Parts: sequence; C-alpha cells; structure tokens
Amino acid sequence: MTPEERKIEKENKITKAALTSFKEKGIEETSIRDIMSRTDLGLGTFYLYFRDKKDLEEKIVLDTMVELVYNAESKCREKDLKKRLISFFDYIIDHLINNPFELKLISSNLNWALYAKVENDNRFKEAETNLHFILNKYSNLFPAIVSYEERLFIMSLAIKIVLSTCESALMDDSVLGINDMKPVLFKIVNRLFR
Repeated sequence: MTPEERKIEKENKITKAALTSFKEKGIEETSIRDIMSRTDLGLGTFYLYFRDKKDLEEKIVLDTMVELVYNAESKCREKDLKKRLISFFDYIIDHLINNPFELKLISSNLNWALYAKVENDNRFKEAETNLHFILNKYSNLFPAIVSYEERLFIMSLAIKIVLSTCESALMDDSVLGINDMKPVLFKIVNRLFR
C-alpha cells in the first residue's frame, strides 16, 4: 500500500468510526476519544487529519452531499431542464426522508460558512466541483443577468427549502406528509427558476 493509500485508509477509518458514534450517541455527545476508541489508531492520529470534531463533521457532510448529488443526478432522465431539476430534488427528498440521520447532519451544517470553506479549502475540491456541477447543469434556468454568486445563493436557498420541507414532514406532529408537501414545494422551486 502506498503512503497516500494508507493516509486515505486511516481517514476513512476515522470517518466511519465517527459516523457510527454520531448515530449511536449523537453528534454533541460524541468526543474525539469516543471516535478514536472505535479504531485501531492512536488519539493523536485524529489531529493529523482533522483540526477538531467540527472539521470532521463538515468533511462527513460534504462527502454525504457529494454522494447524494451524484446519485440524484444519475437518476434524472427528463430532457426539460425544469422537470429535471424537480426530479433531482425529488430523489434527494425521498433519500433524506428515508435517512433522517443524514438529513439532520446535512441540515445542521449546510450554510454559507461551509460554502465559503468549500471555495477556499483544497481538501474540498471534489465538493467544490460538485457545487459547480449542479450550478452549471442548471445554469440555463437563470436569466443571463444573474451573477454566479446570485445563482449560488438561489440554488442554496432551494436546497435549504428542500431540507426544511423534509424536516417538517418528519416532525411527530406534522399535519402534512411529504407527499402532500411535494407539490407545493415544486411550485416554489418552479418560481425560483423562471
């Protein structure tokens, strides 16, 4: 195994251990010691890969988002761009409704600070490419006068609305189920992308 492969293997061990601990104990209740006790690595090894637990959590969120976006896009079959975007969001909604932990993880971490980190941190080049990919894929839905930054804001707003809808549908006292909410959500998405 090359040094780079060993590095990736160790990072994956830490990430996998963190996800297991986050699911079992909760994110806030999980310590770095808890995470590392689930690996065969020393406690100090954690800091070779991550600054702190929040840094690890953000990496997990970005990895989760990258995988979700690629899977969603690969399932889209519509030729019409707006219908394709609706299909893209529909896949994401169904996935997150069936994976509430991922929903919680993503919605509690996805914000402008994380987008800024993606733009400026070499470790997140794959995620940055992923964000550009989404934006470029649906760029024709925006008027030409809308800047790249404005497009990013509108797309992130749409994603936030999708996440919020999923959270609302999963609430114990929710009056509407996700299938009742989707038509309204998709009307909103339609209006965002004229």
